[in-house]
Amino acid sequence: MCLNCGCMRAHDDMGKPDINITYEDVKRAAAANDMTVEATLAMITKTAEHDRRDHPGEYAATPPVAS
Repeated sequence: MCLNCGCMRAHDDMGKPDINITYEDVKRAAAANDMTVEATLAMITKTAEHDRRDHPGEYAATPPVAS
């Protein structure tokens, strides 16, 4: 499906292109910021770690409801 559901199919948005994150989304973001895909994924992780410290409630165990 994507990079976010756990199916391990990084190129398949499973029919939900506005919801699921694919490799192609990351590649597009990387190119737009003159970064590699690897550097972009590392930055996403680093940013999430930083944000988790600032906003721990947003990372609660209960998944948020999709809007």
